[in-house]
Amino acid sequence: MRTPSRSFGYKFSGYFMEYGPIEADSLDAAKAQIRRRLGVSRLPLGFQIWDLTERPLTRWRVDAAS
Repeated sequence: MRTPSRSFGYKFSGYFMEYGPIEADSLDAAKAQIRRRLGVSRLPLGFQIWDLTERPLTRWRVDAAS
């Protein structure tokens, strides 16, 4: 029996916009799927990926200083 997929979100370093959800079985599988989607062999430095069960996706986040 197949294990259920989990949902992941991702964000580029220094940007406000968060993207997702990405459905994958593991964090490594989510990273591979994001690399294919972006057309890169390595994710950029500071790139953030997280499990949406731990922290929900925030589409727009405004800095307190803005």
